[in-house]
Amino acid sequence: MKIIIQRNQQDFGSYPLHLVQQYLSQGSLLPHDLAREEGASSASFVPLSQLLARAGVASVSQGSGNPFQLALQNLKSFDTRLIFPWATISSLNWFRDRRLIYLAAVGLGPALALALAPGVWAGYWAVALYFSAIWALFFYYLFKTQQMSPRLCALCFFFTGIVSISVLLLIQRIPPWTILYASAHSQSMLPQFLGMFLGVGVHEELCKAAILFWLVKRPGQFLIPQTVVFYGMMSGLGFGIYEGVNYQMHLNREQGVDQAYLLNIARLTSLPFLHAVWTGLAGYFISFAALYPKKRYGLWILAIGVPAMFHATYNTFGWGILGLGSAFLSVILLTTYLANAAQMQRQLATP
Repeated sequence: MKIIIQRNQQDFGSYPLHLVQQYLSQGSLLPHDLAREEGASSASFVPLSQLLARAGVASVSQGSGNPFQLALQNLKSFDTRLIFPWATISSLNWFRDRRLIYLAAVGLGPALALALAPGVWAGYWAVALYFSAIWALFFYYLFKTQQMSPRLCALCFFFTGIVSISVLLLIQRIPPWTILYASAHSQSMLPQFLGMFLGVGVHEELCKAAILFWLVKRPGQFLIPQTVVFYGMMSGLGFGIYEGVNYQMHLNREQGVDQAYLLNIARLTSLPFLHAVWTGLAGYFISFAALYPKKRYGLWILAIGVPAMFHATYNTFGWGILGLGSAFLSVILLTTYLANAAQMQRQLATP
């Protein structure tokens, strides 16, 4: 009797019966491997244990006796140096394994940050920075170009989170902008939307895009649209994380426990992501405005107006169909813009 073994859709053998039994005892073959007799059709594969039983061959013993005694025997047979590799750990060679460092940073980062935070306010910021780092790495993986600089990424993030937001908070207290911000809280939909667009959307998008206008105009620099989009996303993250922490420390505390919890999660995940996408849209048009200065005014209007429109729609309609639909559409639009960058260049190059 000769047997053919199949694993992962690949046939091996044929093997004589005594060799199959030997391989079973060694563990090279397993009882659940598919098997058939040589000469049988390929549709006749069955588990090896079933084929042997059908042929009247006794199954190879997988260990019989008291399970606790067998377990003890198993444990005694293991090399403790492999189960508890203290020599390897103490040598610190594992520091060279980047996968381990990344895994520990992602998995233990929040716990470590909260353990070291000197107060609740610091805990909010520590967790927010953790999520922003995760988003930044994700965006880098998707949008990286040869031009990207870690220094400029950090500059976009912190400039917006510190300088631009400080200017924005000052503007909010100056008439007539105070009237526009007040309209954003109107009970009527049209005044509310106009307030969200002119009072919130336009100003916040300008706040986030401010650093991009400087980046694309540096002497001797030529940034492709994909690079400016990425820097815009870093700037949007800086804004989104600040806004998230601000809401957590003030407005969210006025909600019930369940609602505050859900709002805090949203403020650390989806909403910074949306701010990044909207500023990425701004970066797309700002980059082309620098490349084609004759058409810069129209491109600047699109750079602020398009994301401000999505921003206002989301703020007005929230987690309803219109709000979430507009958020999803903004993501689609950003990816479509990047895919059509070459066509955009050709169109702008025409007089």
